[in-house]
Amino acid sequence: MRRPPRKGRLENRIEAAVAGGRALPSVSRITKPGTKPLDGARTVEHPIAHHTTPACHPTMLRLCPLLLLLPLARAQTPTTPRPLPDLATATRCVDTKTQTDIPLPALLDRLASHDVVFVGETHIDDTTHRVELHLLTELLARKPGRVVLAMEMFERDVQPTLDAYLAGRIIEPTFVQKARAWGNYHTAYRPLVEAAKAAGIPVVAANFPGTLRRQMASGGKAALDKLSAEQRALLPDEIFPASAAYWERVDRAVRGHMGGPGGGTPEERRYETQNLWDNAMGDNVAKALANHPGATVLHVAGGFHVAYRDGTVAQFARRAPQAKFAVVQISPTARAHDARPDRDLQQADFLVYAESHARDENEGNYAVSVPAELRYRLHVAEHAKDQPLLVWLPDRGTRTGDAEALWRAALGDGAAVAVVEAPFPELQPDLALGGRYAFGDGFRADYGRVSLGLARLVEWVTRRYPVDARRIVVAGQGEGATAVLWTALYGEWLDAEFVAIDPQELGRLGMEALPDQAPVAKSLQLVSQRVPQDRLAQIAADFTKIGLATTVTALQAADPLATCGLLAAKFGKTLPAGSDTPRTLALAADLPRGREWAALHQLVQLRGGQATVLAAPGTDGAQVLEVGGSGPFPVAGFANGRGLPLAGGPFGGTTVVVLPKGTSDADRAAWLDHEKNKVLKKRSMFANLAVAMADGSPSLAEVITQLKSRGRSRFLVVPAVFCAGPEWMQQLQRELGAAGEGCDLAWLPGLGAELAGLAH
Repeated sequence: MRRPPRKGRLENRIEAAVAGGRALPSVSRITKPGTKPLDGARTVEHPIAHHTTPACHPTMLRLCPLLLLLPLARAQTPTTPRPLPDLATATRCVDTKTQTDIPLPALLDRLASHDVVFVGETHIDDTTHRVELHLLTELLARKPGRVVLAMEMFERDVQPTLDAYLAGRIIEPTFVQKARAWGNYHTAYRPLVEAAKAAGIPVVAANFPGTLRRQMASGGKAALDKLSAEQRALLPDEIFPASAAYWERVDRAVRGHMGGPGGGTPEERRYETQNLWDNAMGDNVAKALANHPGATVLHVAGGFHVAYRDGTVAQFARRAPQAKFAVVQISPTARAHDARPDRDLQQADFLVYAESHARDENEGNYAVSVPAELRYRLHVAEHAKDQPLLVWLPDRGTRTGDAEALWRAALGDGAAVAVVEAPFPELQPDLALGGRYAFGDGFRADYGRVSLGLARLVEWVTRRYPVDARRIVVAGQGEGATAVLWTALYGEWLDAEFVAIDPQELGRLGMEALPDQAPVAKSLQLVSQRVPQDRLAQIAADFTKIGLATTVTALQAADPLATCGLLAAKFGKTLPAGSDTPRTLALAADLPRGREWAALHQLVQLRGGQATVLAAPGTDGAQVLEVGGSGPFPVAGFANGRGLPLAGGPFGGTTVVVLPKGTSDADRAAWLDHEKNKVLKKRSMFANLAVAMADGSPSLAEVITQLKSRGRSRFLVVPAVFCAGPEWMQQLQRELGAAGEGCDLAWLPGLGAELAGLAH
């Protein structure tokens, strides 16, 4: 095992400068907490001074040496944070010329031979900032005193303020205020500045002055000519246009923002803000190199400015054509395994993939990256070989189990089915459990996690089950379709067919940058049932421009069977034709969940050879999907426990069936017999059944109270109807009131899904 290299005096000074957010003190001494410092001296608290060792007689220590270990361990417990993952293991570096991985120290050796190193960053990623600090300190170790730091984060007109701080003529708060430091300066960029200050090297405020930006962007060349000599001195001697290819990338990046793409020729856009930034930074880096011959200029800027050797890099190259420079692009990633160097080779000379551990302040909040599950239900037919796979993302209000049952009924054994559970559970108006894929400001991060999860899901399933990785369809509806769109657009690995049915949040999605590379998705089909077809056509046009083959299809509104048929066709399957004379079904009330459950019943009956159509409630001659009475689901049919849902949990619970108002005496008696006979025990030894009345005794509250007195605490409450509406479910919840406190309660608005097994 190699010993780590000893740190030099310079590295120790730099670490001391940035550790714990403290500047280098001019005079310091170790004190105990609360000790008054000497006049003019600054103090550093000793980390062990906070801890004391309990008094212990020496004889006791001799008799029992082990007694000493615990207090000593406590005394030496550090007060500093635990160390972060070593950068050697938290990063992956790639030489794009040779398309091979390169160790971080070897990368630094290579960079030290360049005149300029352009570093492209993500402004709020913590590991990225650690890499930048490491690049600076290691370049200083290789070229002591011959490194210049240039930064996008400071504008040219604050250079005197920056110089004054580095020279120690002003204090830090004054510097931060007058230099207009970014909001995350202290956590992101202060370490760089303090390291430069400790090493005594220059820091260049490289960006275009914000005080002049708006004036120039709106006035163009005429505004430039009107500037005072003092103002003109802050700008490059000449503003060069950017390339047409660069502006195309800009327009993709700002898609949907600020009124959309600017348009126009490079000459017409010469004085737009983006080009002013790049000209200023390229010019200031060139001047820094000229003013410090033999030094390496390390320029830190947003990744877009330096990617593909364009933007700032191209503007620099115009001004210093003989300079030797390299571009390093730092890209946050969940894990190095997920990186795609083959897709990023044109972006830079060196790629650094940095594991995301924490996010800096952004719009008022911070974040840390933690492991999370993306749950899903999976069905693979027994004895199957090379089955295709449908990955389905249900809409916000759909239960995962219902979606799984629907697709198993629709596809039979013709395809494996994985139904994704939305990562943010959400109680729906009818008290059924649905879920969301993203929330508010978490739009990008949330959908990004789902996208990564889908890739891992497919990776795992195709490796562990007899599933053909070449025949994958990723499809979704509503908010699930939005996650599908995001994955089709930004996914790195999942080269599947994608189908998005009535995607939501199209306004938000339309403001996201279009990627530089063509997506890996094989195809994308946008399906319109409720969302206007022309709205989807706008999205399709954008996706087609970047090389993703996209089509738009219209289906009959609110027809789940049409959706099933469309996706079955993706696998070369068709739904069974069924009988020539279809049976007409109807719901007692037209409810979205009722329609979902009715579609499941239609598919089950279709598999049994009976074609059905779903008619509007009240249609003459239709068989009404209802429980009890003379309907298709008599109460006697529950005698073996089938058709009744089970309460969840490893040790089961009690299913409480609530009989609606108007239940006949015969049906009421039949339900009470099922309770007495403990019919659910026939399905699970841990399952119990209780019956409550909506219009009499025992009420739901009385039943729950009695069961709690007998030590039960887990309940599933379900009305004895095919599908109940939100109003009744919420009324039941109110009527339960305080009786439900301390219970593990779940709600299900009807028996429709469970009854599919009895629908033949």
